[in-house]
Amino acid sequence: MTPVPEVRSMSERSSRFLTPFVSVFALLLGCVLILSPTASLEAQQEYDQVVPSNAETEEGLFTVHRVDDRLLFEIPDAMLGRDMLLMSRYAATQTGLPVDGTQPGPEMVVRWEREGDRIRLRAISYEMDGDPDMPVFMAVERANFAPILASFRIEARGSGTSVIDASDLYLGGADVFEMGAQQKRAYEVRGLDRDRSELVSVRSFPQNIEVRSILTYAAANPPSQARGQSVSAKLNHSMILLPEEPMPRRWFDERVGLRGIAQMDYSRDHQGVKRVEYARRYWLEPSDIEAYQRGELVEPVEPWIWYIDPATPEEWVPYFKEGLLEWNEAYEKAGFRNAIQVRMAPTPEEDPDFSLEDARYSVVRYVATPVRSANAGGGAWDPRSGQLLRGHINMFHGLPERLRWWILSQLGGRHDDLRGDEIPEEMMGEALRYVVSHEIAHVVGLPHNQMGNVAHPTDSLRSASFIEEMGHAASVVGRTRFNYVAQPGDDIPELERRRVGLADMWAVEWGHTYFPEYDSPDAEWPTLNQMVMERAEHRHFRFLEGQYIWHQEWDPQRMTEAMGDDLVKSSEYGLANLKRVMPNLVERVSRHGEDYSELEAHYMQFITQWARYVQHASVYIGGVYTHLKRYGEEGPVYTTVDRDHQLRAMDWLDEHAWATPEWLLDKDLLRLIEHAGALERVRAYHHQAMERFVQPNRLARMLEQEYFLGDQAYGAVEMMDDLRASLWKELAAGSSIDPFRRNLQRVYIDRLHWIMHEAETNYLRPPDSGNSRVSSDNDPPLNAELHVDHSDMRAIVRSQLRALRDEVSAGLGASADTMTRIHLEDVLVRIDRALAEN
Repeated sequence: MTPVPEVRSMSERSSRFLTPFVSVFALLLGCVLILSPTASLEAQQEYDQVVPSNAETEEGLFTVHRVDDRLLFEIPDAMLGRDMLLMSRYAATQTGLPVDGTQPGPEMVVRWEREGDRIRLRAISYEMDGDPDMPVFMAVERANFAPILASFRIEARGSGTSVIDASDLYLGGADVFEMGAQQKRAYEVRGLDRDRSELVSVRSFPQNIEVRSILTYAAANPPSQARGQSVSAKLNHSMILLPEEPMPRRWFDERVGLRGIAQMDYSRDHQGVKRVEYARRYWLEPSDIEAYQRGELVEPVEPWIWYIDPATPEEWVPYFKEGLLEWNEAYEKAGFRNAIQVRMAPTPEEDPDFSLEDARYSVVRYVATPVRSANAGGGAWDPRSGQLLRGHINMFHGLPERLRWWILSQLGGRHDDLRGDEIPEEMMGEALRYVVSHEIAHVVGLPHNQMGNVAHPTDSLRSASFIEEMGHAASVVGRTRFNYVAQPGDDIPELERRRVGLADMWAVEWGHTYFPEYDSPDAEWPTLNQMVMERAEHRHFRFLEGQYIWHQEWDPQRMTEAMGDDLVKSSEYGLANLKRVMPNLVERVSRHGEDYSELEAHYMQFITQWARYVQHASVYIGGVYTHLKRYGEEGPVYTTVDRDHQLRAMDWLDEHAWATPEWLLDKDLLRLIEHAGALERVRAYHHQAMERFVQPNRLARMLEQEYFLGDQAYGAVEMMDDLRASLWKELAAGSSIDPFRRNLQRVYIDRLHWIMHEAETNYLRPPDSGNSRVSSDNDPPLNAELHVDHSDMRAIVRSQLRALRDEVSAGLGASADTMTRIHLEDVLVRIDRALAEN
């Protein structure tokens, strides 16, 4: 590989080009000053006039001064041209605004520069890079001009410093320091009201500056308290000095579960532009390199310290701590002991200067919101190297409600005493520990690893000894919650731990092992690649991110909320657990004197869980397995799901997806929560399942699979024949068709009509030449343009409609009841309409 170009600041990069011009400019400027001594400096004042003795002053990255309602920055010349990361957060919000701890906008790199008697704040991009010693770098700089965010007059000069008035910067003078543009549009903001806005505080530390402001806007559509026509929020802005020498970079590898930071490198490939990507990671250096090289666990020079919000309920604090600290086992694989440490953040009374928004601290924040979730948004990364500078997790107060729904629907079938309205504190604590562990995984740099969920054999998830040793997934960051596979009598502990798995520990080991013997990403790459190759055939060490968009679901290993290596069998077990709970769901979620809102919520969760299992089985039809590889590894990247497994999935769908779900239709239960709605609700879920199932991407894959595999494939025509037989089996039996099945049959015809008349090239354009995403983590559903009218799809659908018309016509005379006959007569009309030419 070509050596990696040194990362330099733009000012360093430009200096050799600008030096001659700067010299000439300085000579000319000197002449101007001689002729007109006050031409450029007449506005500057004496330092003492600008910074009076009564100013509130704090030294740090910059010296900051508060003079009445003014905020002065005294910027050292040494800080000009240095890269800094700007990060903003909501510190407190009006009801309806994004919750505190979230960001009004993404982080950005900024740089302060002096131009004559002005200081400019500029936005710096590292999306383009190159070698400053190559001629092409001049073109890179011209194409990467840094926009000016703000410009300030130098009010006075100190000893090697420039004093500017930065008040307006934080009070409406620059969009990047305001409420996000999306919120402004949503609330129909008319403008900032300076009289109702103010600077709250400013702190300067050695590596960062923290400014907190209250901004109030006149708004026509505020999120709450509409009569006031106002939106107010408290924002915290952090300006963090980035390391002068960036962290050593490590090449990103899509086979390993770590995210990357991408750049377009104009110096690595002279016959094109090379997109390079570096792994995101927290920088750990061993405190004792010799001991580290001997294979001993050593403390890092700078451990990763996390702070837990003092607003966290006391009963959950131990579980939050455990969720963070359990990742130390992963870092031990990379040779570090006690890499993560956890402390309680002080209360405002204990330390009024401590702030959860302070860019120096990684925090788990507890947020008062009904949102039933958690997230890891807001971490700070150095875009030059991928170094994680700060982690942030938001734990929302509404989360336990969703956990209660999951726990009862997934575990209630084998724990008869488990209630949905109040989970035992220890069990809820364990669930929250898992969520914290899951979210810190994202901060570490791990995306959702769905392959980690399906790495274990399904039947092994029913073994207590297996789970004790391996956990119920190979990754805590995969989107699977609890072990819904285990059945009554399997003796699985009630407090089974969803813990850091083998895939997680492997990703941390690969990303954080320290190699002092190598001085570049290219030098260490052979060793890192060999580490991957040695584990390539072990499912527990592989990575695949999930597929979340319905027409892009084609790999059973990438399904969200799935678990076990056989999703059809796993779905069978999960559905059995749901059916065990349903007969006594009312008693398990209701309390005397309470309304039925809990019952309604849990009932809807059960339907959602059923729909998940249908989704998991469906993906096998025309499905493809992915095993990410690079040149030098044997075998294909993509392998079609075997025919037998597809047929087994079709049988499962026939019995559990397309059949009327009578187990969900308890009249006595339904009439406690609604006067009507069950028929349309099931129709809606059947409609969703049918749209997922009968869709052009699936048919196109199956047509291609049949060409390459012949009789070993499950062909598109055969699948459509089987589907028709499943959906219309009443015709052969001469039996009545219940209203749920009638709805489903109309949904099916409607879907075929859509393919015949409406489906077109609206899914995905082909990757442009040179931008192929083959072997990447976000493969398209088809690596070519999908053109329905040019394919066999409409011919197949037309044949299905004609065959169905004959079957319906033959069965019409044997209709068992009036409604079935009326339905079949309507079906013939619909079929004719679908077959009609446009």
